Amino acid sequence: MARNGFFTGLDIGTSSIKVLVAEFVSGEMNVIGVSNVPSTGVKDGIIVDIEAAAEAIKSAVKQAEEKAGITIDKVNVGLPANLLQIEPTQGMIPVPSESKEIKDEDVDSVVKSALTKSITPEREVISLVPEEFIVDGFQGIRDPRGMMGIRLEMRGLIYTGPSTILHNLRKTVERAGIVVENIVISPLAMTKSVLNEGEREFGATVIDMGGGQTTVASMRAQELQYTNIYPEGGEYITKDISKVLKTSMQIAEALKFNFGRADLEEASRSETVKVDVVGSDQPIDVSEYYLAEIISARIKHILERVKQDLERGRLLDLPGGIILIGGGAIMPGVVELAQEIFGTKVKLYVPNQVGIRNPMFANVISIVEYVGMMSEVDVISQRAVSGEELLRRKPVEFGMVKERVVPMFNEKVEQPVVPAQNFQEQNQPVYNPEPKEQKPKLGERVRGILGSMFD
Repeated sequence: MARNGFFTGLDIGTSSIKVLVAEFVSGEMNVIGVSNVPSTGVKDGIIVDIEAAAEAIKSAVKQAEEKAGITIDKVNVGLPANLLQIEPTQGMIPVPSESKEIKDEDVDSVVKSALTKSITPEREVISLVPEEFIVDGFQGIRDPRGMMGIRLEMRGLIYTGPSTILHNLRKTVERAGIVVENIVISPLAMTKSVLNEGEREFGATVIDMGGGQTTVASMRAQELQYTNIYPEGGEYITKDISKVLKTSMQIAEALKFNFGRADLEEASRSETVKVDVVGSDQPIDVSEYYLAEIISARIKHILERVKQDLERGRLLDLPGGIILIGGGAIMPGVVELAQEIFGTKVKLYVPNQVGIRNPMFANVISIVEYVGMMSEVDVISQRAVSGEELLRRKPVEFGMVKERVVPMFNEKVEQPVVPAQNFQEQNQPVYNPEPKEQKPKLGERVRGILGSMFD
């Protein structure tokens, strides 16, 4: 059941930083303020310059405050899946009270008993999510408070991450003059928010196509089964266009945003746009088809890597299929190209919040929804994690429970991915007129995707 009150989410991305303020009233989430500013000090989803990132966060918070009409002093921050590990855990305590009635403090104690005391300084516990409580052998209990029993047990999942990343995240937000209320694991929040009840139960995969990286998360049986980060995103498409056409990054970004598409079948061979290039006084003509070849090559490269890993984990055939979110998924033809590559149903998720019906806001919306929908038991568990200094360590294994480690890839990708043609020699557009349906000219099709996001 949702908690009433105001909650603020902070999404620190490679290309942009987003802040969203929402009010929960009787289980309903109402967005009252949102901001989106260019990101600085962040590379491939990781903070590399604390001061620069803090200034960008300050700017985003200020804009959100102006729109919401409130002062923001604490935020819930999304944490990417970089080197995330998911491990099962369990704890057990005797119920100490004379009445043997289980209270809040008993839940707090059993959560703390499920946490390790071993010293592994390079990792830190981010969150503990209870899956079930057991009272005197009776299993499947979601909230044991108010029940009577002699022994209380808990089984759940612990999420851990690198201490360095977590320290830098907290330090950056604090440097911006804001308190970190909760650190939310973005893939976990993303799957819970984007997927419906049936998709979470029977299985589905969410692909977040961001600016600096692509995040993949699969959920089945209400549990996060797999998550991975690929250090390629929309910025790499822009770099490819810039390198292939020998033009500036600003022009390349404008070409991608205004005229880019991912499907070659719908791209025109005859319609062209003039592009200023380095080393030439005269602009060159670039066809929409030529531009689509550059764009689709990079997107295919990313999605084919995702497909290989999903096949390896036997997650490609989940009944819920593939759901795309993120700014990179907005481009025309991405859904059709993804369907061709994955061979399964693919859909674009569009948030239903008034004024921000844009897939690029799905992540920050999911952060606020996740925190606002936390149960009282979840809140107690998270406070136990946040308030225990010894939790800054990796959990130990319990019995024969098998550890589930989320694989990660963080390698750099420097070279542009382009079709098997010499684009540098092909400075002239490709003309091959074919009978097609009449379409508006390029200038008429400049897409104002972001223009109405703050309606």
